[in-house]
Amino acid sequence: MVTMRKCELTEVELRDGVPIVRAVMDAIETLIVVLDPDARVVLFNHRCQEATGYSFDEAKGMYLWDLLRAEELQEVKSVFENLSAGQFPSKHENFWVTKDGSRRLIRWSNTAVLDASGAVKYIVGTGIDITEFRMDEQLAKARNPI
Repeated sequence: MVTMRKCELTEVELRDGVPIVRAVMDAIETLIVVLDPDARVVLFNHRCQEATGYSFDEAKGMYLWDLLRAEELQEVKSVFENLSAGQFPSKHENFWVTKDGSRRLIRWSNTAVLDASGAVKYIVGTGIDITEFRMDEQLAKARNPI
C-alpha cells in the first residue's frame, strides 16, 4: 500500500526556499504583484516587468498609485482599502500605465496574507493582461455589429 505524504512548508522553509518561489513566480505567465499595507510594491514578477517596462529594482517600493491612470485612482484605492479591511478575495480590472506611458488592461484576482494576529500583512494580486484580447473583441464587434 502506498502512503501519501502531505506537503507542508513552514514559514522558515518558505523563507529559505525564496529562490524556488522566485523561479516559480517568474516562470508563470500571470502577473504577480505583492503590496505592503501602504500599497508599496514588495514583489513584482518577471511578467509584471514585461508588462510595465519597469525592472523589479525600479518597481520595488513604488506605490501602486504610480502605475495607474488618474481617472482610476479612486476606484483602485477603494478596492485596496476593501482588501486591507479583510474583504478578500476580490476581482477587478484596471489599466496599468507603463514606463513609456502606454496602457495595459489587467484583469486582477486579489487576496491577502495575514499576520499572526489576523491583520492584513500583504495584498497579493495576480493578473492577466487582457489588452490585446479586448482590442480583438472590439475589432470583431466593429466588423460584425449585431
